[in-house]
This record gives sequence, structure tokens and C-alpha cells, in this order.
Amino acid sequence: MIQDILVFVINLLVVDPLQDEMNKRLAEVRAPQAIIADVRACAEGSLPRLAERAMAEPVWVVTTALDVWTGRATPEDVLSTSPRCESAIKTARAYLESRGA
Repeated sequence: MIQDILVFVINLLVVDPLQDEMNKRLAEVRAPQAIIADVRACAEGSLPRLAERAMAEPVWVVTTALDVWTGRATPEDVLSTSPRCESAIKTARAYLESRGA
């Protein structure tokens, strides 16, 4: 039950804002829907792993949420820590860089 609460909080405070920011940036450069869908799937798929990390490192949740809200953490930085997201983030980052974003 506690893990479910943490998943909700992490989704609300970390993953959703990161996903929204990444989707906005990709939409601005008119990225293919496949790239946007891969990033969305990686963000959603990383929730259980992030919840486990939150259980082990509660301070990480607070600092990461603050970094996201203040703009000190980019979506790529936070999501790329998940092995599931490595490929999707690398593709999105390459597309953004190729478009000058």
C-alpha cells in the first residue's frame, strides 16, 4: 500500500511534469509520434523502479521533485536513469539536437 502511494506521488510530482515537458519539446520540433510514444511508454514504465528508489532513498524524491519544479533537472536526466528509457531518451535527445532544440 505504501508503495502504491509512492507511485502516485512520484507520478504526480516527478514523472508527469517530466513527461509533459518532454512531450512539449518534441511537439515543438514536430517529432514523429513514434518517438513521443516511446518516451511516454518509458516514463510510465519507469514508475515501479522509481517507487523502489523512493522507498530506499526518500531524500532523492524530495530533491528530484524540487529539481524538476525549478527546472534544474531536465526530463532526459531523470528518465535516462532507467534502463528501460535509455534507448527512447537517446532517440529523443538526438532528434531534439538535430532540430536545434
